[in-house]
Amino acid sequence: MPESEPSTEALSVGQRVVVLGKRKGTVRFVGSTAFGPGEWVGVELDKPTGSHDGGAHGHRYFTCPAGHGVYVQRQGVLPVNSWQAAANQIQSMLRGRKDRQETDYKRAFHTWNQMEMGDESDYLNQTATISRVENMLRTYHPASTPMPNGNSAVSMSKAAGVSITPLDWGEDMQVEASYTGPHLKFPLTLANVQQVLHHIRTKPYELIHRKYVCQLVGRSVDLFNKLLKNSVYDMAVPDTPDGKLVICGDTHGQLADFLWVLKQNGEPSPENGYLLNGDIADRGENAVEILVITLMYKQLYPANVSINRGNHENIEMNRRGADHGGGFFDEVKSKYDANVFMMFSQLFEVLPIATVVQKKVFVVHGGLFRRDSVLVQHLRTLNRRRQCPTSTDTIEDSLLFDCMWSDPWDFHGVAKAAHRGQNCIRFGPDVTRRFLGNNSLSLCIRSHEVPQSLRGFEDRHDGRLITVFTASNYCGQTGNFGAVVIFHSDMSYTVEEHMAPTLDDLVDEYTAESEGRQSQTAGVSSSADAPAPQHTAAHMEKHKEKMEDDLLSKLDKKILMHKDDLWWYWEHVDPDGTGKVSAAVWRHGMASALQLDLPWFNLQKSLVQVDKDGNVNYKEFLDRCKPKMEEDSKLVESGWDQKIIKNVYESLLSADMNLKELMALFDQDGDGVVTPQEFKHAIMTANIQIPETQINALLRAIDRDSSGKLKVSAFLDRFQVVYSRAADQGLSSIETEEHRRIKGLLSKVGTGLLAGKSRVEVFEKMDINKDGFISREEFYEACNQLAHEVSGEDRTAMWNYVDANGDGHLNYFEFCAAFQVVDMSDGEGGAVTEIVEVIVSALQKNMSSLEFAFRFFDQKGVGNVSVDDFKAGLRALNSAVTAGPPLTDAQLDVLVEFVDQDHDGRVDYEEFLKAFKLNPTTTRFSEEKKTGSMRAK
Repeated sequence: MPESEPSTEALSVGQRVVVLGKRKGTVRFVGSTAFGPGEWVGVELDKPTGSHDGGAHGHRYFTCPAGHGVYVQRQGVLPVNSWQAAANQIQSMLRGRKDRQETDYKRAFHTWNQMEMGDESDYLNQTATISRVENMLRTYHPASTPMPNGNSAVSMSKAAGVSITPLDWGEDMQVEASYTGPHLKFPLTLANVQQVLHHIRTKPYELIHRKYVCQLVGRSVDLFNKLLKNSVYDMAVPDTPDGKLVICGDTHGQLADFLWVLKQNGEPSPENGYLLNGDIADRGENAVEILVITLMYKQLYPANVSINRGNHENIEMNRRGADHGGGFFDEVKSKYDANVFMMFSQLFEVLPIATVVQKKVFVVHGGLFRRDSVLVQHLRTLNRRRQCPTSTDTIEDSLLFDCMWSDPWDFHGVAKAAHRGQNCIRFGPDVTRRFLGNNSLSLCIRSHEVPQSLRGFEDRHDGRLITVFTASNYCGQTGNFGAVVIFHSDMSYTVEEHMAPTLDDLVDEYTAESEGRQSQTAGVSSSADAPAPQHTAAHMEKHKEKMEDDLLSKLDKKILMHKDDLWWYWEHVDPDGTGKVSAAVWRHGMASALQLDLPWFNLQKSLVQVDKDGNVNYKEFLDRCKPKMEEDSKLVESGWDQKIIKNVYESLLSADMNLKELMALFDQDGDGVVTPQEFKHAIMTANIQIPETQINALLRAIDRDSSGKLKVSAFLDRFQVVYSRAADQGLSSIETEEHRRIKGLLSKVGTGLLAGKSRVEVFEKMDINKDGFISREEFYEACNQLAHEVSGEDRTAMWNYVDANGDGHLNYFEFCAAFQVVDMSDGEGGAVTEIVEVIVSALQKNMSSLEFAFRFFDQKGVGNVSVDDFKAGLRALNSAVTAGPPLTDAQLDVLVEFVDQDHDGRVDYEEFLKAFKLNPTTTRFSEEKKTGSMRAK
């Protein structure tokens, strides 16, 4: 017998009830009211979550404390002991839990997405430095490159030796007999295209031959040039009863999503058009295959298949690593070579910047414009055959830039989008309304970002603007749905969302189909007419954890890159040198130095431990983050870092001062204490060529007790230990057996001289004539006074060793370097670690600019340059960085010496850049804390 609905129980005053399945209270009134028909119940709630004190809308039926009263219709109130009340409470609790999970999931995505946008922002912010590097190289090396300003892909390809006639590409290449993949024969046939598509579906990791890719790209460049008379493409929905146009958003090399869309919506055909709205390139591993498929069908159905250009169809963006928002250059070079990349780059420059569908729908990758009264006709006249500008000074540059980079927001007008980067904007609903009205259009479709809802599309601006994003589970992290917009022949449209299966699962399915076997993938699709697809609790938790882990890994790199700024921020609000700041100041420092608007309160739980006084030990936090060089790089074990430190030490020794001058130099106010400010001033006054970031690192290595101040004698002792140790390490790999014997003698002499005394005290005692230096005779006299015998021959050998510059006397630093003793205050790493950190971080910050400098000389993209050009590139970067040069000229010479280890006069700059790629140790203070932090309730 089926279970019947429970009957409504009568309620009485004083009875305990549950209101709307959530709030408990006591009945104070039951009956008719002036609020509406039916029976009403007045309840005094246990907690002040009500609306009044029993009086509402001019009527009062009971009295209770203010904020505890509520009137509810009878069906919304159930006795506390009712089974339905319990069920409602459970359901409410479960709904609340799911809502919290969804909120946490979306918050994790928002934070992760801010970091992703930060990578693009870094690219745009680096363009100013790149411009200064380029201007400097063009000024001092005018004959090195024929490339005009603007660096179009055509001119760069020409300089690299690529034919200026696209139809020639690949024609002179041979297909090896060992090649087992599909062959392309032009003009293409449907059977030939389907053969290649089947190969990509079933064997995506077996490359299409380089010859065919070059031929396909070349013919596509030629075709786009012929079809596009201007920079905006006009496209129609196929005019057949079943005709449709599928518009894809960003795919970012995620081949599984594109194959899934083809599977669900059919391959391109006379009845089935496709428009890919940019950002095919970068981040994912298979942009080449997506482009090959699309371009083949473009050859078959020129009017029905097209691609808009996105901000990632750009050379400098493509050359960034995949972990910094790029990756397409690396993908193409690993599969083919740099010349093929330049061919794709030429293709990108001939793609339309926007498409108008059926004279009604405007499709653009980024969005609308900062300039008012923009007409489509203005866009048609833009010069698209160039790299996307990063400046927005001219109208033409700003329009092209906004097509690629702008984002919508829900407020009127235009505003800067600092999270996106320099010159980026956000546009409001009024901008969309005016643009569509001025151009007799009804809808704008754009892509460029994962919707905040983590669905594959988003309706904005009163239904006039749609964001569509096709890459589901973006970057393998976010768990978002992907989507496509489908226009039908009557210009009605639907949105279809999906969660694509993995590429391997799709390959298995296609392979099974070709072999006549049954296979079912785990992909999901739904249309916008159906209920919105839902993320399960397990799905949200899984991808929230993925995004959090990825975010923390990226934060490690950001922290290392901005470590000197973090030191500066916190040390300047810690005048007593405690090494601690309040948790609030720690958060402010992270936001200020890293320039990231992240939820630092939540993140601090994963990164630092707050003590009982509410403070954070920032020195311990920063000491945990160390750079690790690429272990397989030839540079790692070459000793370049030790020699750089030795080079700095020699710069200090070159300031040949007597002891009195030296103490006055470091203690300008004569109070017997050296402050950080006095130390920096002293280094600069002595004209010692060390970048300020390295000075800060040196000071941190010296001030190991974190006091911030040291007595002059103690400071000079500490100073020499830090640098004599570094100098000793720098020499250890090249010293002879005789050098080691002399050092042993010096160690014995030093032990006798320095026993129980400070170095300053011993130096003053040895300086018999009080001129602030130790002469040869004074050195010999000190040796003679020691208990153990030192032969005349050994005295002479020791003197020649310690008086390295042969000026006939020892200054204080030379004396200290001669008589080294163990000083545990230097701790592990010391100056070597501190200074190498700032060098590696500075190079990493400016990696795009440095790579550009090297490529300026590497016209053919072979990956190596001459030693002189390598040095010129580094010098250009040194001069272009406004925050100060990463290296001194002398340090630069050291690097050059070590990177040309085979002495062939060439430098593999790609190996060099790889060696300096940041691989930081984690800043997370414990695995236990990491796993329980951001994921805690």
